[in-house]
Amino acid sequence: ARWEMQGRLWCHFLALFFEAVFLFFFGCIDSSTGGWPVALVALVCFSICVNAAEGTSYGIVPYMIPQDLAIVSAVVGAGGTLGAVIATWSFYKSIQDVLLPFKLHACYVMFWALTVLPMRWDHLGSMWWRPGNDKAAGAAAAGAEAASAKDTPVASAA
Repeated sequence: ARWEMQGRLWCHFLALFFEAVFLFFFGCIDSSTGGWPVALVALVCFSICVNAAEGTSYGIVPYMIPQDLAIVSAVVGAGGTLGAVIATWSFYKSIQDVLLPFKLHACYVMFWALTVLPMRWDHLGSMWWRPGNDKAAGAAAAGAEAASAKDTPVASAA
């Protein structure tokens, strides 16, 4: 629990980020760039990142709206299934090129990875700050500390 929500968000971002990277890499492979052995390695790495991203999303869910845990879990679970349907119809059914759909799908995953960056909860923090350590709270605390230091008498060493 050392990193709390900050660590969960970083793990989620990195899993999604590398999922997109490996999917894009897979979309660049053909017989002239390594063939099936390279494609297999890319897909195994991609699959590991997909499973990690699924796990990290459920590591975040219980903290989003704790009083409505069942509803949030259902929406997140259904959202993953809906995302797969949207990706299939958007990228794989309508594009005739063999590799381009994988590259576009990778961009779609990268978009969702980038949505993790601004995620923030007042009581849990974000990727960048722990709870209470955001810039505004830090500046206010520093100002209050400086003001109280000026008002506090200093004991003399004499």
